[in-house]
Amino acid sequence: MAIMFHYRAEIVLWAVWGVVYPAVGIAMWSAAVAGKTNGTDIGGFTPQDFAAYFLLTMIVGHFCTAWDVYEMGYLIRSGAMSPKLLRPILPVWESVADNLAFKVITLAVLAPTWVVVAILTKPHFTTTTTQLLLGIVAQVLAAMINFTWGYTAAVVSFWTTRDHVGELWMGLSLFVGGRLGPLTILPWPLQWAAAVLPFKWAIWFPSAALIGRLPPGEIVEGIFWQLCWLAGGLVAFRLLWKKALKRYSAVGA
Repeated sequence: MAIMFHYRAEIVLWAVWGVVYPAVGIAMWSAAVAGKTNGTDIGGFTPQDFAAYFLLTMIVGHFCTAWDVYEMGYLIRSGAMSPKLLRPILPVWESVADNLAFKVITLAVLAPTWVVVAILTKPHFTTTTTQLLLGIVAQVLAAMINFTWGYTAAVVSFWTTRDHVGELWMGLSLFVGGRLGPLTILPWPLQWAAAVLPFKWAIWFPSAALIGRLPPGEIVEGIFWQLCWLAGGLVAFRLLWKKALKRYSAVGA
């Protein structure tokens, strides 16, 4: 947290960026509903439903924030990874600490922003107590999945000289993770892609659960799949990390 306080202006900008795209999403989908000649919703979502969904993607997206997939390539090419490897703990634990500190500190800016967005957009929620409690569990697992798989994807940078993993990660998260819109109303190809990738369990699933769009039984089933993806990510990381260390050549050190 002390390190994060050294970059106050920068982390505020990072935090605000997490609000910008969902806010655009609210405006875009609300305009689409308003432009319809017949009906007042799209796929069962009214403007207030879209406001609720994208407000949740703001909140869920913040708690799922992870940036290692964008930075690992630089650390490897510059040699900055070398001193991290000399420590008696894996570098991933430093990333975990940075990640948690960022999320805690930026809440001072984001929490009031979320309240203002809610007042302006008047979101509609149908969440029951059971859905809320299960949704919180789904949110915690979503953050763990996004960090674990993001870090695992970042390890691929040990085998590449140019780092495009971050761009690919962002694009997939946007289109098949639920940031573009609720997955249930997106084209079938995107829904099929989402079914075999972890992104929907990090953004769409907890958001849909917390706004009351999923019945409790379906949330429990989704939590099971989240646990499977988390376990798979941990195994994949351990296997890739061992091979990556053998590959590391301390470029730029």
